[in-house]
Amino acid sequence: MDDETIKLIRTDYSDDTAWEALTEVATRENAIGFAGEFDLVEDPELDGMEPVDLAERFPDDAILLIADDHAFSDQTWPILCYDTESDREFRVPAKDAWGVESNLGTGTMDFEDMLGMTDEDGVFMVPA
Repeated sequence: MDDETIKLIRTDYSDDTAWEALTEVATRENAIGFAGEFDLVEDPELDGMEPVDLAERFPDDAILLIADDHAFSDQTWPILCYDTESDREFRVPAKDAWGVESNLGTGTMDFEDMLGMTDEDGVFMVPA
């Protein structure tokens, strides 16, 4: 993965307050000093867009984080992490999105490693 900032793309425009809360949680510094750094993408034209279509829209990005309607469905804000090359995905709670950004950015883990660490619901939790 290159050193470009991972995009966090909003595809649900039904609740601005929920988007603000999700991004605040995703970028907040945690107890051990880590915070996610993302390129926040807001464009109403992306409303409802599917991951495969976003991959076409952002062809230079191998990984996309997507705040879709499911991400706003509960207070953990389960963001979709989508691998544009393999068309595979998992979810990550907004509070743990820093782990995806950090591990992929440093090469500590790759997408397949993370996919292998998801629970039965397809949610990746940062190892304790």
